[in-house]
Amino acid sequence: MSFNNFDLNLLRVFDAILQTRSVTTAASNLHLTQPAVSKQLNRLRELLEDPLFVRTNEGMAPTPRAEALSGPIRQALHEVRNAIEQQLGFDPGRSDRTFRIFMNDAGQMALLPRVLALIVKEAPSVNIQTVQIPTLRMRSVGLESGDVDLAVGYFEEFDGSMHCQVLFEEHYVGMVRAGHPTIQDPLSFEVFLKSPHLVYQPSGGGHGSQESFVDRAFWQAGVERRVAVRLAHAVGISAMVSHTDLLVIVPHKLAQACANLVDVTILDLPIEIPRFHIAQYWHDRFHTDPGSRWLRSVFARLYGSRRATADSESLLASEFLDG
Repeated sequence: MSFNNFDLNLLRVFDAILQTRSVTTAASNLHLTQPAVSKQLNRLRELLEDPLFVRTNEGMAPTPRAEALSGPIRQALHEVRNAIEQQLGFDPGRSDRTFRIFMNDAGQMALLPRVLALIVKEAPSVNIQTVQIPTLRMRSVGLESGDVDLAVGYFEEFDGSMHCQVLFEEHYVGMVRAGHPTIQDPLSFEVFLKSPHLVYQPSGGGHGSQESFVDRAFWQAGVERRVAVRLAHAVGISAMVSHTDLLVIVPHKLAQACANLVDVTILDLPIEIPRFHIAQYWHDRFHTDPGSRWLRSVFARLYGSRRATADSESLLASEFLDG
């Protein structure tokens, strides 16, 4: 195979399938038909003499050769896109770029709906893909490589040359079903200690520290805490709380999102749990990337303080972390 005869459009198809693990979704993101993407994938397989992607229960899994090619191809595509956007500027109204965001399911419930509503109006062809938050090292690698554009949420630490922009301060609240037989507003400390709890403890973020303050309150009171259910995901919280007598402690915006789905009561807590910051993080390599700047401005405009919003609109980062 001569590189001079190589169709570089095939690399966009390769990257789209790699990101989505789906030929159908890749076709949608590329604004092509599924047969057209399948045809181009077959051409690429013939040229590289490798299956590249194999169908599994979890989607199209890359072969070892595809994994070896993924980093260089993604970096090359990013450099080309960045060079063009630096010259022409990023036009959200015309862009069909796919942005990938580290965000847990609580963030998807509490933050993403307003983001998507704004993007539909401002950038109707832009695509958003959320990515499950991995270990500290892997999420840093993902942001550094450009495989993921942004991380949004509550993170206690990050490795590498990262920028951080605080969006807002968040606090924890209690939540029970409406008309709970024993828990009323305000929630007393005595009732708090006697109530069975549902614990929401997602992986990958910083919410684990919250539990230490709750457990300390029980320990100091000499009461054994009754934890009936532990959840790693936010998806089932609203349904479980609305159908049981369990008390759950969650961030306030997540409680508000649940209240939009089911009839629940949100309560101030009778114990002190430190407030925390919801922020967005990106790697220094992509600090000046026009598309990344626009995406960061979306979150800052919707959820940022006046300073965060002003910084974002003037295309400045707020805080630089040495890692």
